[in-house]
Amino acid sequence: MIKASLTFWGKYAKTVARAVQPDNLPNMSLVIDADHFSLQFSTEKIGTLLSTVDDLLMNIKIAEETQSCTEER
Repeated sequence: MIKASLTFWGKYAKTVARAVQPDNLPNMSLVIDADHFSLQFSTEKIGTLLSTVDDLLMNIKIAEETQSCTEER
């Protein structure tokens, strides 16, 4: 079993965490604090881990950009 933990800080941390939360699989957990959030997950294969991280980073980037654009209007 391969385990990973990712922590993200930023102005929109809470909003972004809530945006990616529906994508969580049973092997994932999300902890949200005021200015950061952490995702912990585990997989059986390194390729699955890399794909999961890639998907998460893209979804987080999109959520941050969406929040930023919404604030500007």
